[in-house]
Amino acid sequence: MDLQFRPENAHVIPSAQGPILVAARSMALFVVDPAAEAILAYARTQPRFSLAHLAETLADRFSSQDVLETVQELLRLHVFVEGNRPLSPVQPVVDVARFPVGSLVLNVANKCNLHCSYCYEPEAAKYGPVPVQMEWETARTSVDFLFHKAGSNPEVNLIFFGGEALLNFKLMQQVVAYAQEKGQAAGKRVDFSLTTNGTLLTDEVIDFFQEHRFGITVSMDGPQELHDRRRFFLTAKGERRGSYEQIVPRVKRLLGRYTARPVVARVTVTKGTIDIVRIYEHLTELGFFEIGFAPVTAKNGEDYGLEPANLRQVLDGFKALGDVYVERALRNQYTGFSNLSTMLTDLHAGTNKLFPCGAGLGLLDVDGNGDVYLCHRFPGTEEHRYGNVKEGIEYDRLNDFINGAHVGNKPVCQTCWIRGLCGGGCYHEAYTQFGDGALPNLHYCDFLREWTEYGVGVYMKLQAENPGFVETYVIRGRGDAPKELT
Repeated sequence: MDLQFRPENAHVIPSAQGPILVAARSMALFVVDPAAEAILAYARTQPRFSLAHLAETLADRFSSQDVLETVQELLRLHVFVEGNRPLSPVQPVVDVARFPVGSLVLNVANKCNLHCSYCYEPEAAKYGPVPVQMEWETARTSVDFLFHKAGSNPEVNLIFFGGEALLNFKLMQQVVAYAQEKGQAAGKRVDFSLTTNGTLLTDEVIDFFQEHRFGITVSMDGPQELHDRRRFFLTAKGERRGSYEQIVPRVKRLLGRYTARPVVARVTVTKGTIDIVRIYEHLTELGFFEIGFAPVTAKNGEDYGLEPANLRQVLDGFKALGDVYVERALRNQYTGFSNLSTMLTDLHAGTNKLFPCGAGLGLLDVDGNGDVYLCHRFPGTEEHRYGNVKEGIEYDRLNDFINGAHVGNKPVCQTCWIRGLCGGGCYHEAYTQFGDGALPNLHYCDFLREWTEYGVGVYMKLQAENPGFVETYVIRGRGDAPKELT
């Protein structure tokens, strides 16, 4: 039997439990035994070889039967293939028109009362002479569209977004009432969630969220001097005024009054706001259940953009917070660090992505005019406008993009062992950085590979030393937290 080693399907990570093999085709994890370790070491020096020669080379250490059984297992994992099989492009695998939509983002207000310096929403849309506020007819048609496209999904998700969504709170109330009626008639559960800057939270708003069990994400960047650096109001004179002092009492009111579900914070990490552990500790002291960190992607020349040295700082901060996470986990204490919890959840579930997220498939975005986009980051981007909820969806164009963006059609991703967790990376970040949403996020590849290595090590340590923790405290314990839009 002639064999070829496929290193892109086999990544070995050292750990206290022994070498860990990540079988990248399935994203399955294995503690490597001595026979497999020796065979993989041999294959790295001689990528093409015969089974007979391999067995002969290792005969002084392992029986031919041990070698054969290990090779057969590695064949099943696509670490080895028989003969010489070249990579070939993936043919279309999804018909988007037939794919059920489970989540719909409603941009109920383009306008925002903050002027955050890193916002991806076009300036003219938020602060122009006529910022768009979604009207009832558009909202109702959008909800009808969601239920029509939901197929057999037992649950649909409506996500309110902006601008600042609470600038159109009255419409949100109408939408919730209508969607619940539709859900009862269709026999489907309806989940509501919201991303807000926190400046407009009132008792009335909070009680409405409580009544309808909203999943709530608050955009907040940490202690005052870090938060106010990028998240501010503009006065009538054009002067910047930080938003922290207005947000904090409202957030405290929310966290004291709202009990229906865990509330999470989303932090945009920019140059100068990279103190991960300090930010986490500050936000958890305020009372947030969980904090997710999103390193910003910026066009070249933006002063808030992260350079390679800054990404190194972010990664070091993630690992420092991860070490705290592990220390507490071994005492059965949960640490609300979304980035690590999400990875542990994916590793435990055996997540193996063909696409980076559900954008364009199970999730779509509708702006105030009813125009349909891949996700909440794309409104105003003509290349990724795919029709209108009132006039119809351009499924041919959407199909072309989604199938072209399949991770199997990104050659550089085929040599990367984390492709099953990454899926090639965020479409909008690729669009911002490279002008093409279908390209992989090459600017984050090294960062993500090292962070994933760390996460795999954490997962295997917890499975060895506290095996019930991920299932009980991470998956079930955080299961009712909102699904963050990052």
